[in-house]
Amino acid sequence: EHFYGSLKGQFQSLQEMHFQIQNQQDLEFANMWMHCCLILHNMILEIEEDLGVVSSN
Repeated sequence: EHFYGSLKGQFQSLQEMHFQIQNQQDLEFANMWMHCCLILHNMILEIEEDLGVVSSN
């Protein structure tokens, strides 16, 4: 839950992601959205590490 909260703080789109999962397509959409945010999060961490930036997370 802490990690999800951290992601929500970093990606505004996750804070506004309010919808009911009513079918398989909705579930796949939510899963893909989270997956994209996780990839971006990891890319940001790698870039910050390469640049020597100290992250507040």
